[in-house]
Amino acid sequence: DLWPQSDQFDYTRWLRDPKTGLKPKLPHPFTYLPLAIDPRNCIGQNFALLEAKIILAMFVQRCNFEMIPGQKIIPDFKITMRTKYGLLARISKR
Repeated sequence: DLWPQSDQFDYTRWLRDPKTGLKPKLPHPFTYLPLAIDPRNCIGQNFALLEAKIILAMFVQRCNFEMIPGQKIIPDFKITMRTKYGLLARISKR
């Protein structure tokens, strides 16, 4: 419904326009989410998310995290909230 010839792969749908340098306006906000909102989403998506949580838990158990002083922390709101310039930390083994 959203694309002409949707059964064919066409990477040019997401290329920038050479004249304006802008990306094309998508017909719907969820038009291109390859691993998310679709009945044919990635079969390993849930496993990958679970694995990421386990790895993070292992880091927290085995390492000390200490922020480097003097950083300018500016919130940046996109899909999630993050710091605009990153967050530097010293990581040491416990």
